[in-house]
Amino acid sequence: MEQPSSIAIARDRLRQTQPRSLLNLRMLGFAMARAWVYLMFLGTAASSMTWNGQTVPGIAYLGSTVMLCATLLASAVLHERFAALIGKPSFRALGPVLVASGTLALASATLPGAPEVALCLAGALLTGGGSGIIDLGYGELYRNVDPRCTSFEAPLAFFIAAALFPLVLGLPSVLACIVCALLPAVSGWILFVKMKAWSPSREPAVKPFEIHLGSFAWKIGVCACLIGLADGVVRAVFMTSIGASAESFYRFPLLWSSLLTMAIIYGCVLFSRETGLRPVYRSVMLVMAVFFMLLPVFTGYSEIESTIALTGYGTFNVLIWILLADISFTYRLSSHMVFGIGWGMVTLGVLLGSAAGQAVCALAPFQPQTLSLIALLATLAILISYMFVFSESDLIALAKGDEEKADAAEPKRQRFQDRCKEVADEYGLSPKETEIMVLFAKGRSSTRIQEELYLSRGTVTTHLRHIYQKMDVHSKQEFLDVIEGRQG
Repeated sequence: MEQPSSIAIARDRLRQTQPRSLLNLRMLGFAMARAWVYLMFLGTAASSMTWNGQTVPGIAYLGSTVMLCATLLASAVLHERFAALIGKPSFRALGPVLVASGTLALASATLPGAPEVALCLAGALLTGGGSGIIDLGYGELYRNVDPRCTSFEAPLAFFIAAALFPLVLGLPSVLACIVCALLPAVSGWILFVKMKAWSPSREPAVKPFEIHLGSFAWKIGVCACLIGLADGVVRAVFMTSIGASAESFYRFPLLWSSLLTMAIIYGCVLFSRETGLRPVYRSVMLVMAVFFMLLPVFTGYSEIESTIALTGYGTFNVLIWILLADISFTYRLSSHMVFGIGWGMVTLGVLLGSAAGQAVCALAPFQPQTLSLIALLATLAILISYMFVFSESDLIALAKGDEEKADAAEPKRQRFQDRCKEVADEYGLSPKETEIMVLFAKGRSSTRIQEELYLSRGTVTTHLRHIYQKMDVHSKQEFLDVIEGRQG
């Protein structure tokens, strides 16, 4: 049978996704949480988010990031204690309250006569701890969302956050601070009140944190640390080389880079003949490598250079979020374990990258040869991550799960395969009908079967109708009864 074209595949996937459904409260709340991060701590102190527009000392950014990293990692290490805490409504409400309060504390740190050190310290602790709870809350929401929806929602949320960034920066300082404090409050209301993250009505994780999947989360984290380190150095060095302020470096290039991120991820998800995250992962790593190598070419073209510098790592962040959501959804793992380790290591990578970038910038001014060398070293870090740390083989193993190993190890799985073969022989099913019948008996939806076998919706529907006719069944329950030998 002739395989459908890439255009046909994209059209079917887009139809299944229903683009209108992407504009939902979950995505908008997540976008607000990311917008707050951009406004407050996008690689610098909260320079624009103060009542008088003066710069908050960089120690506030450092302290908040350290606290965020500690909160995320602690939620995974102390997962039993954290699981008990998140069952309490008061603890869930703590996240947005801490972030909003910390934002206002930092906004007040530069006022005349204000206790700057105390307010910076309090703001750093409050924003870091509170934003960690919010991040874990959205991880829990996306643990219960089909990964295909997450693949579309996450890039859109990051784009909306990037669009809010210049809009809020354009407001008067006082109004911008108020909006910035409201963003986590509204996001938390959506997260815990409207979407009821971690509420008892939500389906709990049904499996413990398995060691082999834990190693995958650690690999993702180490990969994120390496790439965060490379990106932090590159951004800091090239921002220094062109003499750009943090605001001009990020203001509109962040928006353009988010558009490129959407194009990259949507293009891979829609047009690739492969399912899952493998084509997206390959493309993101390739984009990062190419963009970093291009940076010395565009030195002096500030907006182009800023966009190039931001696109690779921004796309990698979106990919990591999608991947962590996919792991926790597929294996029904607790989100605070998977996101605690994975997103915590992403945060650690950002922190290390920022520190290394500041250290390298002490060597400024840079010669063109130095800029080329830094771009080359950053590219090598990406290639090392892709080839040796979190490689494509890890994604393949994640996609397959333990299904093949379990079939070989568990007699029950083998009996299921044998029974399906018996049914296929008994009712004269064709090889393709047998393949679809096995997937359908495993609980795959028609949409999932289309994705796994690269078939159109009409083809799968036709095959299922023929299977029902040959087996003389009229519902899925009757179909399962035949598989289980309970018919008649």
